[in-house]
Amino acid sequence: MEMEVSAAKNDRSRARNRRARDVEFGISNSNRSRLGGSSSDDQHGIETPQTKKKYLQRLTGHQSYILEGFFGICEHPDENQRRRLSESTGLAMQQVKFWFQNKRTQVKHLTEKEETYGLKVQNEMLRDENKSLKMAPRNALCPTCSDLPTENHHSREMRLLMEQNEWLKQEILRLHGEKDASSNHYAQVDPYAKIVVALQNDIDMITELVQKALHEFVILSNINSPLWLSVPVLDGSFEILNKTKYVEKFGGDNSASIIGFKTEATRANAIVMMDAKNIVDYLMDTCCASLCPGILYSAKTTKVYKWPTNAHYNGAMYLMTTETMFPSSLVPSRKCTFVRYCRVIQNGKVVIVDVSLDEVDGTFSNCRKMPSGVLIQTMGPNTSKITAIEHVQVEDMGINELYQPCISGLMFGARRIVTSISRQCARMRELCYVTKRVLSVNSKGRETLMKLADDLLMSYTSSVTTIPEDAWTIMCSIGTDDYIKIAHKRNINNRNTAIVFVSASFHLSMPLRVTFDLLKNNLLRPKWDVLVNGGVVGEEVQVSSGIQPGDAISLLHVKYISMTDQPVTQIKENILQNSCYDVSGSFIVYSPVDIKLMDNIMIPNDMEESKVFTYPTGFSLLPVDESTKDGIALGEDGATLVTMGSHVPLKLAHGTGLCPRFVSATIGIMSENIATIKSTLTNINRMYYRSSQSPILT
Repeated sequence: MEMEVSAAKNDRSRARNRRARDVEFGISNSNRSRLGGSSSDDQHGIETPQTKKKYLQRLTGHQSYILEGFFGICEHPDENQRRRLSESTGLAMQQVKFWFQNKRTQVKHLTEKEETYGLKVQNEMLRDENKSLKMAPRNALCPTCSDLPTENHHSREMRLLMEQNEWLKQEILRLHGEKDASSNHYAQVDPYAKIVVALQNDIDMITELVQKALHEFVILSNINSPLWLSVPVLDGSFEILNKTKYVEKFGGDNSASIIGFKTEATRANAIVMMDAKNIVDYLMDTCCASLCPGILYSAKTTKVYKWPTNAHYNGAMYLMTTETMFPSSLVPSRKCTFVRYCRVIQNGKVVIVDVSLDEVDGTFSNCRKMPSGVLIQTMGPNTSKITAIEHVQVEDMGINELYQPCISGLMFGARRIVTSISRQCARMRELCYVTKRVLSVNSKGRETLMKLADDLLMSYTSSVTTIPEDAWTIMCSIGTDDYIKIAHKRNINNRNTAIVFVSASFHLSMPLRVTFDLLKNNLLRPKWDVLVNGGVVGEEVQVSSGIQPGDAISLLHVKYISMTDQPVTQIKENILQNSCYDVSGSFIVYSPVDIKLMDNIMIPNDMEESKVFTYPTGFSLLPVDESTKDGIALGEDGATLVTMGSHVPLKLAHGTGLCPRFVSATIGIMSENIATIKSTLTNINRMYYRSSQSPILT
């Protein structure tokens, strides 16, 4: 009797264990036979190894494609939809159900990681702001007495002067040592000694100029300085120099305007996900253009005055020449030659200061840098705060009247530089961490796609501004209502073909935020994009995403449905897109890419990005602040200046240039395209936006 009771208890225990496993794996009694379980095994609560292996096997590529595609449309399928998915994939309904549950959990987990990352950045910014507010009473200014800070500010000035004094003492000792060493061989001085002495005198003069610029930059970078006027923006900061306060503080000589020149001075700061040492390495090297694609066309070190005293570039002083650009044919580029000096100051902060010399090689540049630069402060592991100041005197000519209403210093100011550095650092972080979703792209493939996206932006911007000038032949420029410009150059990959670039700039009466959202919306794209040509646009994968919304490198797909007597067929095309939103200049740049080529890049191989040829098309956007309301953030109201451009490979006839018929036809096509974009965006704006700040369409 006891044995029977014990056997019954064991049977009930096995039954409970079996039911627990069934719930865990989603197996019911009705479909147990479908999974390969035998009746004898069911009675004893035992799963055969073949059954477990069959159930836990990985999905095929076709099954994953169907489930992933449907998940992008609907994350919560009902019973009928799960039944159809089960029939099309050959999976059990329970498997389909649990796949969607796991997928939702996975996406939620990755989204929480993104939100945590954004909150960490905001926390660092708030912590720094809290620290500055605590220090504000100590650095308070008395407006009724003078413009000078209190005693604590004098103590900081005194520490800075002591550091400069110590450095000068070291220089005096070094010069005395060189003098004593050379006095023993006075009779053997060669005839070139005068040149050496003159060069040394130049270095001493440049060193004195750089030290003055460093002193001024440290004062300007003070977060509580009354020398700046804040411009309302949603993300980050943007400040314009108060020229009256600046003259009172530093005197009129530093801000004296040269005839035909105007002064632009802006300041901005941001938290970036990169340690201070790596940021310094980028900025002090000629590879600094990689942190500012689409802004810096070139950066060259022409002379080294002082080599760094250690591996952190402390004390390094270079003579550099840069060319900056803004993606519009109506805004000329700026070439500037200046001295760049790196110095480590108190609390481990690093200052990289730029200042132009009066003359370099007997020539006067069209852009002079007043004390400008970047202040880098370590905030935590792989986290830094950068404060950039861009103070220049530039020729007051060349910018078209269409861009005259824009805020001074917006196109070439500190805000645009800081945003670019922050964006590139966040994208570099994506090479190690994929936070948006699980991608079928390996790290090498992501790196290649990010490099291609940066090349897209650089190619688009340099083509709009026709840089370098000797490579482009301009056929039509600023002679139409929309400032349509046509230029062409020889294709280095094929001498019998030319690369034609057509660009146009026009005014759009809607805010920057609305314009960017509508142009980036994939549902509206077939209405105006000639590359899509009526197809259905969707996002294939998102290679990387930045901190700000709209900042992403994406691989899109275009599907065309052919309705004929034969079954419905789909022809697929891929588009690589690089986009970013910011009030200092937003852009959406994209180019068609070969499907097989993308497949080779997205899987592990030895594919070189140099074999990929792209012809970018895109938009660059800039806000025009026409709002009369106070407190409205820049870009949330007013209008937008739009520059669109497109590359067209063309075969040349008998090695000559473009024929006039092609030029006139291109102008007509571009004018029609601009009219289509204007009407489409205006109508959609009226239909789907209740106001300029609350979009309905997503």
